[in-house]
Amino acid sequence: MKNLKPMLLEVNANPSMRIEHEHELSPGVFENVPSLVDEEVKVAVIRDTLRLMDPLKKKKETQSQQLEKASAGKEDPLDSEQAAAPDTNPEAHLPSICLKQVFPKYAKQFNYLRLVDRMANLFIRFLGIKGTMKLGPTGFRTFIRNCKLSSSSLSMAAVDILYIDITRRWNSMTLDQRDSGMCLQAFIEAFFFLAQRKFKMLPLHEQVASLIDLCEYHLSLLDEKRLVYGRISTVRGRSPHRISHQDTCPLPRANGAEFSHPRPTLS
Repeated sequence: MKNLKPMLLEVNANPSMRIEHEHELSPGVFENVPSLVDEEVKVAVIRDTLRLMDPLKKKKETQSQQLEKASAGKEDPLDSEQAAAPDTNPEAHLPSICLKQVFPKYAKQFNYLRLVDRMANLFIRFLGIKGTMKLGPTGFRTFIRNCKLSSSSLSMAAVDILYIDITRRWNSMTLDQRDSGMCLQAFIEAFFFLAQRKFKMLPLHEQVASLIDLCEYHLSLLDEKRLVYGRISTVRGRSPHRISHQDTCPLPRANGAEFSHPRPTLS
């Protein structure tokens, strides 16, 4: 993995599993002919993908088969040992694996390439209604507020207009109109727009990465605050005979300059 530097990963949602192609024997007459190239590539890729994706299932099946053979051969242990010997390694007859697991095995090394995945995590966080894959206007506004993206140059009214314009354009291009709201592709477009406004002097890739880092930072702070508030409410909800002296001490207050307003004096 030292010399491999993947920059683009193409994911085919509906790959062809056929290893044959049409060959024209005569005008208008076709015949399906096996393709040696497809067979060499696709069989190896599919086989090794299954070997990488579910090694635990393979291990469990191997162990269960060995237990069944051992239980069935209790009367003649010599025969059972001879029968189980060639099956100790079910992949012994297979060629060496042609694929390498990049993620999550090399997560630290290739984490910078997971921009779309991290944007999808932000999108899923603010969906709100369980089971839907469309982001509503309230969820989009919550995303803007929690990630501290609104400013004097980007008001919440401008955020609403951005949501309406992008959502309307993407909904007009899709055939599925059962759920109203912003789809993932529309959210990514809006995210690009916000990144370009927030970090104007950087290339687009770095703009998006910087905005993702900013959003994840603010959301991590928000999660920590919620965790602290949850612990405080748990402490306050204890019975009186279980509350310690430390629990009765007043909690530190926030800076009063942020919340207090001076009262007008009467002359």
